[in-house]
Amino acid sequence: MTIETTTCISRNHLDVLKKHAQRNKLSLHTFIVNFINYVISYKTMPVKGYTRLRYRQRHQDVWKRVHLFLYEHEYEFLMDVRKVTKMSLARVIAYCVDNYLFDFLDALSKDDNTDNYRCSGYTFGFFLEDGIPCCHFYWGPPPQILQKTPQ
Repeated sequence: MTIETTTCISRNHLDVLKKHAQRNKLSLHTFIVNFINYVISYKTMPVKGYTRLRYRQRHQDVWKRVHLFLYEHEYEFLMDVRKVTKMSLARVIAYCVDNYLFDFLDALSKDDNTDNYRCSGYTFGFFLEDGIPCCHFYWGPPPQILQKTPQ
């Protein structure tokens, strides 16, 4: 099952994303999801607690509406990225393109780039800390499990 969502991307960013998606023989949706997953997994993003969701500056660029057809796990992943970073999907995409596009393209060009299930292995860890209920999001296996597996 797929879920459709809509976002607005600046025309400049959209042209860049389409060009590189086509060059790497990926659909636009696959390129965007893998790009965001790469940035979340290997880079740092500004995270602010106790704030509202931040959107891009209005009237900054000419925007184009883009429809993305996502698998359920990709949609959940993107919604969690929004929650954690406190940024709209459009702002997350713009941040990734502005800061990490060349790093991602370099990672795509490597021969060991064979992971087809980048957003799976997604789990939650619930615990109490000083009587306060807490939740950890893991985009990959939790560290406790990795420590138990033989290297």
